[in-house]
Amino acid sequence: MRRFLPLILVLGACAGSGSDEGETRPYSIPNQGGDLEGHGPRGFAGQGVGLFAGDELNSSFPADDGIQIWLTFELPPLDALDGAVLRSDALTVRGNPFDSLGELRVEQVDHAAFEPGSFDLAATSDLGACSADVDAGTFECDVTDIVAGAAVVGDDVVQFRLKFDQLSDGDGEPDLALFFLTDSNTNEPGIFTLDIS
Repeated sequence: MRRFLPLILVLGACAGSGSDEGETRPYSIPNQGGDLEGHGPRGFAGQGVGLFAGDELNSSFPADDGIQIWLTFELPPLDALDGAVLRSDALTVRGNPFDSLGELRVEQVDHAAFEPGSFDLAATSDLGACSADVDAGTFECDVTDIVAGAAVVGDDVVQFRLKFDQLSDGDGEPDLALFFLTDSNTNEPGIFTLDIS
């Protein structure tokens, strides 16, 4: 995938990790915050801006349809990496999504725009395990294999989809994992980071 997005990197010194070209590790890359990110349920052709996953977002959305999150990160050139973690310190919940819908998991997708059918877009990786601490508001997933695979083929961008094990628990009540910094309906760079070592 060759897309060109503004790249903002937070660079930290990491002894012995630089390449011959002066590459400095680790990288902490913020999510794009733009139009390749958002949420949407299966039965809704559009895309919402906020980063929500779960079910029963509101009465305007189809009942019992799951809601997924799409994220986009630009990758620096990588010859090799020790690890890659997708993380957020901006998790809050409505209802009990982790009790009623199972685990929120990550997979790689490749999409250029939101359109009808995006919800069922085939993943380009297996579902990966993630961990959430609702009390601390933290969430993270090991995405080392996904990022390493993207680096091998020279991708400039890596995209993720987050989704729960179950689409819905069918109780008609919202069970949502929401990720935001200032407003739940606003996506911003830095809600998630992709940390590469």
